[in-house]
Amino acid sequence: MSRLSDNPATTTSTALQITHLDLQQRLDACLNPLGDMAAMGLDAAPVPDRPAAILVPLLRSAGHWHVLMTKRAEHLAHHAGQISFPGGKVEADDDGPVSAALREAFEEVRLMPQSVSIAGGLDAVRSPAGFIVQPIVGIVGGDDGLDGLVADPAEVDLIFTLPLSHVINPGNFRLVPRETDGRRNDYWVVDHDDHLIWGLSARVLNDLHRRIGMTVDLAAGKPHI
Repeated sequence: MSRLSDNPATTTSTALQITHLDLQQRLDACLNPLGDMAAMGLDAAPVPDRPAAILVPLLRSAGHWHVLMTKRAEHLAHHAGQISFPGGKVEADDDGPVSAALREAFEEVRLMPQSVSIAGGLDAVRSPAGFIVQPIVGIVGGDDGLDGLVADPAEVDLIFTLPLSHVINPGNFRLVPRETDGRRNDYWVVDHDDHLIWGLSARVLNDLHRRIGMTVDLAAGKPHI
């Protein structure tokens, strides 16, 4: 569903495959430790009683790594039809943001929590609604991480993937200038053939791009992800 960039920086003739372990090690080197709430920005939350979490699932499909995303149902009252990650508010019976992200991913797309290896966190993001959203990066086990996933029609219209090679290509990201009430309020857009990816989701992808891009050698002979 997602186009692969023709940029030579994101392809290689060697086509070496990054294994689950190799990806885990790369993420260990660039993600925020889950126990370090300060690094995630949660200590500076302007509305600390409105925490939320999203899961950023990395999975293999057709021999390559992808990022799982969803299109929100058109009938929803908020952010209808927008591209997002599985996630939602941290409930009272959740054991923190990781628990909430895994629960929401199961509810929305039937991603089994036991199939996800938590790798770490990205920087927390404040949503327009005032939630402090903690992105949790997880690696989905198996050769085809899409196997068994089913969209809950009450929340999700579509499950799709974005190739990780697309995410690490800086040419796919644009910062769009915007002014709100006399103040600069620029936002990120991720170029995509089929979907408009912008706002919070694009900001999270840009954070992932910035981090994982630094761990991948874009010169000749890099592993093909």
